[in-house]
Amino acid sequence: MIYYLIFLFILILLISLRYNWWRIPQSYKKARILMYHSIGEHIKNEKHNKWRVKTNDFEKQMNWFYKNNWKSFTISELVKLDKIPEKSFVITFDDGYEDNYLNAFPILQKYDFKATIYLVPNQKINHWEEKNTSVLSNLLNEKQILEMQSSGLIEFGSHTLSHVNLSTINDEQLLNELKKSKEEVEKITNKECEAFAYPYGKFDDKIVQAVKTAQYKNATVVKRGLFEQNDDVFTIKRVGILGTESFLDFLLKISRVRNKL
Repeated sequence: MIYYLIFLFILILLISLRYNWWRIPQSYKKARILMYHSIGEHIKNEKHNKWRVKTNDFEKQMNWFYKNNWKSFTISELVKLDKIPEKSFVITFDDGYEDNYLNAFPILQKYDFKATIYLVPNQKINHWEEKNTSVLSNLLNEKQILEMQSSGLIEFGSHTLSHVNLSTINDEQLLNELKKSKEEVEKITNKECEAFAYPYGKFDDKIVQAVKTAQYKNATVVKRGLFEQNDDVFTIKRVGILGTESFLDFLLKISRVRNKL
């Protein structure tokens, strides 16, 4: 009997370490800003599957929000609210993969959910990942972008011209990456580009000031956290949704922000 109890204790301990169910749930008065990248089936032996949420998993996640009466906003809508409603969330997609149109967009339409997509404008593939992946992916083309925008569900933001780590370039290059990418997104959409996402989540005070100088209205980071009314809108924290995690991980992230140590 004692060995059974010891085994049970160790099992509960291991599960508790893997799944942080014991953390205190966060208030639903705080908005959840979700960070996605690619939506599609996993590719065999491809480490970037971490950033590729399966289509059926994305559907299951959106269905959960729908059944639990969550309110969907674009990031620029959310930051302008006088008061954030309970159960508010924002779906963001970094990089602007074509599968956002092929796989995610029909699901967003089904549930009438909004999203913000951060484009690396006028690029055809994610060439910046050439050294890190065996499979490069197509990015959204102008026709797809305009169709998504015409639905009224999708906001397009900027993710720089070349997906460069902004902390590695000089001041002139920094402003060029920010201003030119904003202009290119606006040329495609014929709308003001208000939203920005820092590539690789890299930012500091100088970069944040440059984003303001380039006349963006808000910016998201990769740091984990929730959004409250008086938070800095140029360092908005997000909850990363990964393709290699379970639905339980997803639920723990939504309720507790952290799903593991």
